[in-house]
Amino acid sequence: MADAMEEYEKEAGCVPILHPEEIKPQSHYNHGYSESVSRKNHVDDYSTWDIVKATQYGIFERCRELVEAGFDVRQPDKENVTLLHWAAINNRIDLVKYYISKGAIVDQLGGDLNSTPLHWATRQGHLSMVVQLMKYGADPSLIDGEGCSCVHLAAQFGHTSIVAYLIAKGQDVDMMDQNGMTPLMWAAYRTHSVDPTRLLLTFNVSVNLGDKYHKNTALHWAVLAGNTTVISLLLDANANVDAQNIKGETPLDLAKQRKNVWMINHLQEARQAKGYDSPSYLKRLKMDKEFRQKVMLGTPFLVIWLIGFIADLDIDSWLIKGVMYTGVWVTVQFLSKYDSAEQHTLFTHSWTAVGIILM
Repeated sequence: MADAMEEYEKEAGCVPILHPEEIKPQSHYNHGYSESVSRKNHVDDYSTWDIVKATQYGIFERCRELVEAGFDVRQPDKENVTLLHWAAINNRIDLVKYYISKGAIVDQLGGDLNSTPLHWATRQGHLSMVVQLMKYGADPSLIDGEGCSCVHLAAQFGHTSIVAYLIAKGQDVDMMDQNGMTPLMWAAYRTHSVDPTRLLLTFNVSVNLGDKYHKNTALHWAVLAGNTTVISLLLDANANVDAQNIKGETPLDLAKQRKNVWMINHLQEARQAKGYDSPSYLKRLKMDKEFRQKVMLGTPFLVIWLIGFIADLDIDSWLIKGVMYTGVWVTVQFLSKYDSAEQHTLFTHSWTAVGIILM
């Protein structure tokens, strides 16, 4: 399954979106510093820190000292990352305000993924920072080096509150990124939890929209990822189980390719509920107890009627009538195979009732 997922991403031109801890140690996304780091451990020596480290740890006094000494807040470091990026990824709101007041460019692109500070804050799930940056004019519709805007990143990383905020601020719930993916598709593919998929469904999202390259719907992507939680949500939202991608594959086809019994059963049940895949008469006779009881109850009366009907036929050949009687007998024997002990009693009582009527 992993190979299939990689094939889809490669064909679409997608670069897998990794969480910060999954990226190689040299990546700039690995430089976020936790609030749990005790500042007092460095209180005696932070005067020797450079401005990047001071920004990461949120040492406001040291940062202001260096800026007042002439450091240009717009100057990127050796990784092409600005101070505003570092402040955003570490949720240093006071420093963001200060750097912007000193001329920092709010939508400056930087880093390996050519992202804005707003992209960085979104990836990390810092809602308060997202709100602050947008107050200063940050544009959430800008795309990063992977072709994603902020609402797509928030959906990928499962930051539901940020998804809600961005949509409330006017971001289109069905917006496609440069990979042709909507937030719902990314949530179905990347986030194995109820939200943000559930949230997106409340915004009248286009459940059956296909992506630009594969024509996969969100249900296709959920099946590709084995995302059972989202599959259930999408089926409840009336996702089209018969939608075909560019290869003519339905979500059920993809589930069968992966031999996932849970997905196959749920998708088949959804088709049956919509009347697309009604069970055969024989399957229903075997599985539906109430239907089987009705058949057993009515069979004796039907048989008697058929016997009379055949006898009254204006046919001189008793051979033909014999074949028809034989067909009735074979049918009765066939139905008896589905006759449980309970149905056998009902079957016997039905024949008894017929006998009484004919007496």
